[in-house]
Amino acid sequence: MTVRLAGKLMTLAAAAIAIRVTGIVTPAVAQQHHHPHHKDFYRLWKQPGTNVSCCDARIEAEGIEVGDCEPTRAEVRGGAWWAWLRQERRWIPVPDGKILRERNPGGQDGQLCWTPVGGVLCFVPPDTGG
Repeated sequence: MTVRLAGKLMTLAAAAIAIRVTGIVTPAVAQQHHHPHHKDFYRLWKQPGTNVSCCDARIEAEGIEVGDCEPTRAEVRGGAWWAWLRQERRWIPVPDGKILRERNPGGQDGQLCWTPVGGVLCFVPPDTGG
């Protein structure tokens, strides 16, 4: 191995360590460590028009995903909110009747509570600074 190649490999290794140390993590790891802190918000939110909770933070417990609320990308299209549905890797429209006017604990991300059977249970738009 040449000195030049060895130097490049050391630079790549140092970059990998820097990424790990600075906290740049994959979305799955960020999900496990970020939104469980929002669980107190999620438990207080009620599905619009009901007294039923939007439930709990979506986390992985013993290899199984549980809960139904998590931060997500969200955007307005044609005057309506759309949210990124991570589980199906697609955008979904958010029904107006499912939008909560609550404090958003995540700020720039929307908060989506969703199940395969119930669809969108609740949605809190991102903080747009307005």
